Amino acid sequence: MAKSTKTTKATAAKTTKPAAAKTTAAKAALKAKAAPKAKAAPKAKTAPKAAPKAKAAPKAKTNGKATAKISAADAAEKLAKSCQEASAKFEKMNDAKYTEIKEKLDWCIGSYGYDKNPAGLKEFGAKAAGLLKAVKKDKPRQVSQKLIDDLEKSIASL
Repeated sequence: MAKSTKTTKATAAKTTKPAAAKTTAAKAALKAKAAPKAKAAPKAKTAPKAAPKAKAAPKAKTNGKATAKISAADAAEKLAKSCQEASAKFEKMNDAKYTEIKEKLDWCIGSYGYDKNPAGLKEFGAKAAGLLKAVKKDKPRQVSQKLIDDLEKSIASL
């Protein structure tokens, strides 16, 4: 059975129009590239842009001096994080002589989480730093210098 001429013409029109549109668009692009550049015409106004983002909170005045001081709460949080890392290192070393300091550090971290008093963290963090230094002296690759430095820096900032 033969197809009707209407259907074939409609399908032919559908297939030829996009191709024709593509070729005219391609020709226009080539002409635009080949033509010497002229000043761009002013663009027509479009819809208004989206609302501007909310401004950030104003910064505190510093009198022109850089302030590197951090609050006591931030320093205590850094100390708690450093003590957690030291406790994890003692756990990883898996030696009986470090279990006591590890348990003390864990207890102090939990206590700090409850009452936000970093006194125990500071005391046992200093002891842990001393032990980590001794381990670093004997086995340099077992303890990273960054861990020791972070622990000492956080103790000093508190």
